[in-house]
Amino acid sequence: MTMQILHISDTHLGSRRYNRESREEDVYNVFHQLMEIAVREHVKAVIHTGDLFDVYKPSNRALKVFVDETRVLRENGVPFITIPGDHDTPKVREEVYPQRLLGDSLGLIKVLLGDSEKSFYELREDNLSVKIYGVRNMSNVFKERLLQILGSLKPDGDRNVLMLHQGFREMLPYDNAWQLEIGNLPKGFQYYACGHVHSRIENVLPDGSRLVVAGSPEIIREEEIEPWAKKGKGGYLVDLSGKEPLTQPINVDVRPQLVEKVRVDDVDSEIDRLLSKLQGLSSKRKPILHLILEGDSARRAVALKRLSRLEGYVDFYRVYKDETVDVREKVSPPQTQGSVEELMASYLKAQGYNEGEVKLILEAVEKYDSDEALEILRKFAEM
Repeated sequence: MTMQILHISDTHLGSRRYNRESREEDVYNVFHQLMEIAVREHVKAVIHTGDLFDVYKPSNRALKVFVDETRVLRENGVPFITIPGDHDTPKVREEVYPQRLLGDSLGLIKVLLGDSEKSFYELREDNLSVKIYGVRNMSNVFKERLLQILGSLKPDGDRNVLMLHQGFREMLPYDNAWQLEIGNLPKGFQYYACGHVHSRIENVLPDGSRLVVAGSPEIIREEEIEPWAKKGKGGYLVDLSGKEPLTQPINVDVRPQLVEKVRVDDVDSEIDRLLSKLQGLSSKRKPILHLILEGDSARRAVALKRLSRLEGYVDFYRVYKDETVDVREKVSPPQTQGSVEELMASYLKAQGYNEGEVKLILEAVEKYDSDEALEILRKFAEM
């Protein structure tokens, strides 16, 4: 019989990006899909490598979603095994991990901390013993303690899994971003199940073991959009029946998100291009657009108004980055002598208006009491 588990991570239940209801629903939606996958694939366990919730004091709604969605696992005798991540970790000493409420108090899940009495959970199938070890997230302050705990682990199952939620130097080579190097991993494990990094990573180590970062099943931050487009989002089915683990990425259906550059100088044609691209998406859910504005900053305000054409085609859009620049030429101060028309033209040029715009403005002023003025103003607005 196949000894298969589902590895998921960083679900961030309760996350409400941009304070939008739809984004919180998206997080719950992909979690629901993962539970369906677990039952459909007849896994022996679901292992979750940290950041189950977005905060260590999750809302009642987030707690209820978790309890309700995992009921199908309990009905099928599938244990949910987890470790706390950095988002799950209380910031006040007297507080408790939300996982301990669900596990120790309610008996709904299995929680591994690494520095408590029992550091593993055992699965057995046809005389095959799979021991799942786990160590809670530890910050840089406790790096030495983390290394001590890892060094003390003596895996003795037929197959052994280690769950971690830490930064690795090889993946996050920045100051204070990592606590471990791959060389710090204790020996004797066939599968190192990792969380914390939100994009998928798979490494086959020299001894044939695998280090797999499951990533977040939903796009939480903008920098995850490009990796999602290449590798998808979801979890991993892990077959531990043989001496070397076999991994299979399993994707869930997430709301599409795109990062797009928009030239404000030609915003209407840019919008036409975006609408054409959106119509080519296969998802039934409206996408999210993160826009990078480029071009003349003087055109920015008009472009922002025109972008309202996107409403109805997207869940929402936002200006992700404003890279517009002031392209107006440096001009001399306005002249102080001459006719009224010359003075007005000099002043308008000093404000950055070009020759064509100045000409139209002066024509509108000259014909302010005629029907032609309205037509001139319309032309000016379209420039």
